[in-house]
Amino acid sequence: MLKDYLESKPAIETPRLLLRPLTADDVPDLRRWLARDEIYTYWGRPASKGEREPETMFIDPRPWVKRKPSPDFKWGVVRLDTNAVIGDISVFDIENSRMGSVGYRFDPDEWGNGYATEALQAAVRFIFTHTELDRLQATADVRNTASNRVLAKCGFVHEGTVRRGKMVSVYCDYNIWGMLREDFAALPGED
Repeated sequence: MLKDYLESKPAIETPRLLLRPLTADDVPDLRRWLARDEIYTYWGRPASKGEREPETMFIDPRPWVKRKPSPDFKWGVVRLDTNAVIGDISVFDIENSRMGSVGYRFDPDEWGNGYATEALQAAVRFIFTHTELDRLQATADVRNTASNRVLAKCGFVHEGTVRRGKMVSVYCDYNIWGMLREDFAALPGED
């Protein structure tokens, strides 16, 4: 179950994409899009130093510290036809092997091609078929119609709207989306 994936995170292939752990070899692709301002319009914060300088994401500032493996999943999203990293998707803040949060972002030049939906469906399928997590959740600024549409298409249930709440580091209205294991099992083609 989840403990099986602590050391090595799996790769997942879809018809058009490969979800796999990011490596330092991906820096040129990440540099092309990761710091673009439009990605962070509804993200709740501006791009971080690591996002502006993606090579720093792969440098361990304290290599002498022995760290426990993270239970989180973070995949780079690679287009199979170009072998370019066009996005990333994460399942993070995993609590007691029961629930986790989902986040994703994509190169703005790739928006509108269905890649976020395809990648999220694959990640959700993996989580509910290979781990014991029982709930996935996500938040999306109400103005981010594309992200709200992706979550709905993937079978997430709109659980409510927080009005003028704090999302990361900004105050805005945002939607809360959730999917339980039984919601996933009830999706067409997931029986």
